[in-house]
Amino acid sequence: MLREEILANGLRIVFTDESNRYFGDYHRVCVVATMTCDLQRLVDNTPVDESFWTQVRSTLGEKLQSTRRFERMGVPSARVDEVRSALIDDFMRHTTPYLGRIDYLHSLAEAEMGKRRPRRTYAP
Repeated sequence: MLREEILANGLRIVFTDESNRYFGDYHRVCVVATMTCDLQRLVDNTPVDESFWTQVRSTLGEKLQSTRRFERMGVPSARVDEVRSALIDDFMRHTTPYLGRIDYLHSLAEAEMGKRRPRRTYAP
């Protein structure tokens, strides 16, 4: 684990390193951001949200999780740490206003539920 951030809405972001050297002194710097929210701790005031979160919990379990991967190729050994830190800092600077919104967890849950729905195919 490189770094951990917990946003005001309860979203936990853990950054891990999956970098590797691929040729000579050149590296592929790869950082994975795993975003997790404990669904048991979410408190909703409206019956519509309560039924939505009940459905999310029954489909996805007690934790809502999503990952994002970002990388940079051709990084010399001397700059690996610097580039890794810059990738994390850029991610946090540009996404925290969006990820930290109260309604983001609802949007994330909808997106993850959409991934789990079976795709329908229609025969001609």
